[in-house]
Amino acid sequence: MNPIASKNSWLIAPISFALGIAALIIVWATLAPQTCEMFFDNNGCSPFELMTLPLFALVVPLVWLCPPVGGSAWRKAGWSSIYSLLAMMALVREQDWHKQLFAHIWPEIASSFRGTVFKMRFIKADDIELMPKIFVVCFFILFFAAVLIPLIRYFKPLFKGFFKLDPVAWSMAFFGISGVMVQVFDRLPSKLRKAGCELSESTDALFTALEEGSEMLLALLALLAIVQAYFKVNCQVKSNCGQ
Repeated sequence: MNPIASKNSWLIAPISFALGIAALIIVWATLAPQTCEMFFDNNGCSPFELMTLPLFALVVPLVWLCPPVGGSAWRKAGWSSIYSLLAMMALVREQDWHKQLFAHIWPEIASSFRGTVFKMRFIKADDIELMPKIFVVCFFILFFAAVLIPLIRYFKPLFKGFFKLDPVAWSMAFFGISGVMVQVFDRLPSKLRKAGCELSESTDALFTALEEGSEMLLALLALLAIVQAYFKVNCQVKSNCGQ
């Protein structure tokens, strides 16, 4: 019996997620706050971040070697291209390559504009020339296309599959939870400080560990969902798969 295709394989995602969070908390509790910060976050060069990048990069060859959809070769190639774009956008955002490229092309604007230029207020600014705005708009189009096309196409079957204990649906559900955690623990410290809460070094380190750890879980769960979807598609062709 193939464990990826067995009827209980929906448990892989929640168990992996729980073990991942537990491991992050254990590491945080073991290390001193300063060491923990350096291990998890060092402007894209920490050991943990450097371990996460190859996992996102691995999505690209995996979706071509193990297409997560069935149908014609053109259909497989189309969806593999979309998932490859999504993985590349994850790498770009993880390393801030889009910000670095913008700053290289338009250094004066990048240095003079308060905050990141990849905001709607930058596009609406009256004193900014057209080409930088087009650059930002094109980035947004690529990013939202890569995210929304799969979401719109597969939200309904994944929603139904969750209640049917479909392993792909459960992996994608915890993929979504990991994504929410990244955003929450990225912004929570600044929100708390604005509200007047003083955060200890230990609490800061915990939020950093959970943010960066959730990004690794995103990559791992994406890889898991691709493999599960690949086996699911092939199981529909070979009825004796996983028997």
